[in-house]
Amino acid sequence: MKTAVPRPPPSYVPRPRLLVALDEAAAGQVTLVSAPAGYGKTLLLAEWATRRPELTAWVSLDEDDNNDRRFWAAVLTALDRCAAVPADNALHDLALPGLPSRDPEFLALVADAIGTAPGPLRLVLDDVHELTAPNPLHGLASLLRDRPPGLHLVLSGRTDPPLPLARMRLTGELHEIRADRLRFSLAEAGTMLAAADFRARPDQVRLLVEETEGWAAGLRLAALSLREAEDPDKFLAGFVGSGRAVSDYLVGEILSRLTVETRELLGAVSVCDQLSAPLAAALSGREDAGAVLSSLERETSLVLSTGEDRRWYRVHPLLRSHLRADLQRQRPDLIVRLHGRAADWYATAGQPVSALAHARQGGDPERIAQLLRQQATALIADGEHAVVREALDQLGDAQRGSEPLLALVAALIATESGDIATADHHLAEAASSWPSDPSSDLLALRSLVRSRRAIVAGDPSDRARTADEIGSGAATDPELAPMAMAHDALGLLAERRLDEARAIAEAGLAHARQQHHIYLVALGLVTLAAIAAAEGDYRRMTRLAAAADAELADPTWRATVGAAWSSTMRAYGALLRAEPATCLELTSPDVPDESAPQLSDQLFVLRAALRGAALSDIGHGDEGLNELREARAVAAGRPGAAEIPATVALLEHRTATLQGHDTVARSILRWAEDELGHVGEVHLLRAWQLARLGRPAAASDALVHLLDGAAPVVLPWTMVEGRVLGCQLALRGERRPQARRELDHALALSEAMDVLRPLVIGPPEVIDLLTRHMGSFGDKESTALRVLAARNALGTGTQPVSLTERERAVLNMLPTQRSFDEIALDLTVSHSTVKTHVRALYGKLGVGSRRDAVAAARRRGILSPET
Repeated sequence: MKTAVPRPPPSYVPRPRLLVALDEAAAGQVTLVSAPAGYGKTLLLAEWATRRPELTAWVSLDEDDNNDRRFWAAVLTALDRCAAVPADNALHDLALPGLPSRDPEFLALVADAIGTAPGPLRLVLDDVHELTAPNPLHGLASLLRDRPPGLHLVLSGRTDPPLPLARMRLTGELHEIRADRLRFSLAEAGTMLAAADFRARPDQVRLLVEETEGWAAGLRLAALSLREAEDPDKFLAGFVGSGRAVSDYLVGEILSRLTVETRELLGAVSVCDQLSAPLAAALSGREDAGAVLSSLERETSLVLSTGEDRRWYRVHPLLRSHLRADLQRQRPDLIVRLHGRAADWYATAGQPVSALAHARQGGDPERIAQLLRQQATALIADGEHAVVREALDQLGDAQRGSEPLLALVAALIATESGDIATADHHLAEAASSWPSDPSSDLLALRSLVRSRRAIVAGDPSDRARTADEIGSGAATDPELAPMAMAHDALGLLAERRLDEARAIAEAGLAHARQQHHIYLVALGLVTLAAIAAAEGDYRRMTRLAAAADAELADPTWRATVGAAWSSTMRAYGALLRAEPATCLELTSPDVPDESAPQLSDQLFVLRAALRGAALSDIGHGDEGLNELREARAVAAGRPGAAEIPATVALLEHRTATLQGHDTVARSILRWAEDELGHVGEVHLLRAWQLARLGRPAAASDALVHLLDGAAPVVLPWTMVEGRVLGCQLALRGERRPQARRELDHALALSEAMDVLRPLVIGPPEVIDLLTRHMGSFGDKESTALRVLAARNALGTGTQPVSLTERERAVLNMLPTQRSFDEIALDLTVSHSTVKTHVRALYGKLGVGSRRDAVAAARRRGILSPET
């Protein structure tokens, strides 16, 4: 078990000096135990933990803990079982979010809960070198940074983890125990040899320590060999004079001392990284395999048992590598059979990933094909696409192409990565070998693959052709039924039947969760995010898209079209919230990723448009306009949802207008008229154009078609833009009550949709109206403050203002009715000091009066919300 403290073998040599070294860590320090394999780190910490077991929470890390949820699940389980954590502590009931290491609230809850424990608490993370993924390392770094005073964190590994150790070393927060301290001394080596029933002379001990440099594993193996050696001095002379590596020599010596039967058993089990007694029996053909492994653990430490009930075994890596290499040289036929036995055992145990791994290592195409026939759809539903793809690749074109089921599976895998050309090739393979009387399951799978291909390629005509077929058949496959339901939901979404689309998408998501198919859960969340976008609930869209990314935060998900859509929707939400930097981060990866999915034209256009608008918002107008122009060129005349060209038109027209490119803006309007027809977005573009030409009455006439609902809108947030323009036009016509009503409408829509950008980059006269009416917006006041803060963050029309603490305190008092004398009394300073700070504020804000200072500060978003 990952959270059980390992049990030292009977031959273990206690090392009091190192226990003292561990106890020397000062309060608040983190202990790092770092040394290569075989230096006894785990057993040392296990001995230390058993001295105060009630204070110790233990986690044995492995590569699976690069899955962020698994890492934090193990940490919470260890803390949950620690006696030092009271029964009423929040750690016992803490729920795991989708991506714990990127959830500040969760990380804070963990630290706070640990901090409430009544006494000291130790958390040992063994084999920390196994953590390589960014997310768990980020979470661990956060725990290091915010660790409560009572927590003693111990990190043990073969290499230093990529954490801020240098800074901690400089600040005295790091207590280190490294290989030089872990090396066995002469006295400890002598004790080890004696424990192995070999009474060594001082010179023999010294020779062994010198040659092994106190390496615990080497000494242990040498001690076992010396116990059996007829002439210990001859053994030592051969050992010293040998040119082979110490580990190779000692492994050879150990094997020569074991019985033939034991060597054969170890050879048979060496094909597995870890194994249970039943698996060892299946591999070796010996019913007593578990007993033999248990005996080897007690007597030699060459085998280690793990888990709470010690059911899993692991052969020492040195010995295992030697055994496998020896098998490969002498019995390659046996290697194939052993991997076949392991594959069959894992398949029966319901572990298809391990089964396929051994079938592939054994090079058995028929076993691979049989496993894929039985498990491929379940593996796809679980997100194990790389496993399926590698197995299909090993089969080759001939075998895959001759079997329609395998060809369809290959087509589905290619489709999920956006590789439509390869998907079409595999669909053609399936067609060429299609049976005359196909089963209902085969028909349903073909329907689903065709449908997914149409959706991913953005081909509405092909999707319509397959809609009836998939709706009737694909749901017969329980593994992929949620994918079929997502197809139905997207079809209803295209028809604007939003309530029905949401209902069927939620049913598909519930089904996927019930079956624990995490890939299909992520796809279901993406589908619901798309429906939320169509409803104008961009806050929910962003939350659902983020939940999809957190559900399956690994390279397999990032290599799929579903992940591309989820990141795009998150970028879309960020742009609408006036967070262009986040939008760019989500649409412009720093390093090209070869595993990234291939994007359909629709997805490329949308991402390019978002990127272009974000670039414009941060001041790179020309670069942004180029991105938007390219997006429009790709979108022109292509079939698909109207949302894509509508988004491009609104974003590019606004960018072109702000940059003063009126000719470009006129061409965008003409393009939108051809692409979109009589929709609200076209009327908005026309109204923008007329307002730009100084024709406010004509602009208002064009805008009314949008605002009164005569022309349908494609994008819900178009209404926010319309209300902002309506406010501007009313101000130009000196219709201030109407302007205020339009501003109220804009704020209400902004709050409901989580759309700030139209106001943030809005006209100065609209922002001036907003700042002058601050304090009168009621429940929309917080949205108004968000607009001003975002506008200030973007630097729209202003330069950042740097205020001292005292100047900020005075500024916060200016909106009140207090006189300067009363402000001075409140702040316990003199009247002249207040006047000095006020003069400084006027200068920094570029104003000449108290009222103007308040308005300017609100406009820049630097006045505290409490005022």
